[in-house]
Amino acid sequence: MEQLILLWIKEKQLAGDSVSEAIICEKAVAIFQDLKRDITETEGESSQGVIRHGEASRGDIKVAENFIKVFEKLISEEGYLPLQVFNCDETGLFWEKMPRRTFITGEEKSLLGHKAMKDRLTLALCANAIGDFKIKPLLVYHSENPRAFKAYKVMKEKLQVLWRAISKAWVTRQFFIEWMNIVFGSSVKKYLIDNGLPL
Repeated sequence: MEQLILLWIKEKQLAGDSVSEAIICEKAVAIFQDLKRDITETEGESSQGVIRHGEASRGDIKVAENFIKVFEKLISEEGYLPLQVFNCDETGLFWEKMPRRTFITGEEKSLLGHKAMKDRLTLALCANAIGDFKIKPLLVYHSENPRAFKAYKVMKEKLQVLWRAISKAWVTRQFFIEWMNIVFGSSVKKYLIDNGLPL
């Protein structure tokens, strides 16, 4: 249930909505009731996995569990080592956002031009299963050339990330494919060759 609440809060934050403790408590009760109803339905009859509030249905969980078995079988049959297995995931970072409980006076809030900082970027991070090789991350920001880059003459090509920009700062299919072709493929090929492993 906590994971579902955290996912819901994250969705609200990404949408730019603010949530109070009262709203979170109300949502927690609703999610609890939905989970309780789902359990009752599954015990009484076969459930078709109704999706509520963005959480995964039991059907999705079953598919994920099956995938794990298929994946483990593939790794075992092909003889892959943890060095050859890679995982990639993305995460959002509100890098200038103030904590919710920070004290801001009513006077400060009412000042002309006061705006809560919610500057967001997305990172796609990737490493092998053993954890000894991390791939250069993909970073997606809303600005192609932030002011700081101009002021300090930052060259994006020299950054330790592949920099891409789009207004919502989301990893798009195009950005992911570019990252796979420009960074992932060549990095993994070199790593495997250096470690005497087949491609």
